[in-house]
Amino acid sequence: MKDYWVLLGSFGSGKSELALNMAIHAAKSGPCTLVDLDVINPYFRTSERADVLEPAGVELIMPPFALDKIEILSLSARVYSVFTPGEGSVFFDVGGDHIGSVALGQYKPHFQNIPKEKLHVLFILNPLRPTAADLDSAYATIEKIQLVSRLSVTGIVNNGNLAGETDHTHLVEGYELSKALSEKTGIPVWGTCGTQRVLDAFDAYAKEHGLDPTYIGQYQPIEVLMHRSWDKFLSEGL
Repeated sequence: MKDYWVLLGSFGSGKSELALNMAIHAAKSGPCTLVDLDVINPYFRTSERADVLEPAGVELIMPPFALDKIEILSLSARVYSVFTPGEGSVFFDVGGDHIGSVALGQYKPHFQNIPKEKLHVLFILNPLRPTAADLDSAYATIEKIQLVSRLSVTGIVNNGNLAGETDHTHLVEGYELSKALSEKTGIPVWGTCGTQRVLDAFDAYAKEHGLDPTYIGQYQPIEVLMHRSWDKFLSEGL
């Protein structure tokens, strides 16, 4: 039976970055498919990095005409193929907030046939984004996402970041909010993600200040693949 990973969260939470990294890592040990289910934001999607996914052995399923200067609000029929029996991993990179999560609802009959231990629904939390900047807004966001996606979140991911300006203090903010959200919802913290440099600094801080490992979860190092900066624009263009 395949392992299914659904990544949900606010706009700018870092879902796409994490989906890319997790899929590339999973492809090292078996078949892997990444489903770009974002029909909300065509300017920031995992499909942009087909150049790194395909050489890594990741099959990419993306919306029709994506990256062809034509955008239509439809999903590829190939998505249904990932629910067929087999081995490996499947990752869903879903559009931001509850608006983007609506796209998941149509696959409910397929998701409900997946054993609970094989379905991982992760809420990516970045406290540096307005729709998840405090407990009330983060709670409201996760509740709306669960309602429209027709899926129950199984884990919270602390992805406190500010793009190229990120340091360990942003993960500390994420830790505090993840802890509060976990206590309020009963959903465990699955992990903490960031570049290795930031994770190392956060880990040192966590040990020095006695942060509870329960609300840190596993460390998930990532390489920045969806980077947006003026330097990149000037050197490589859009």
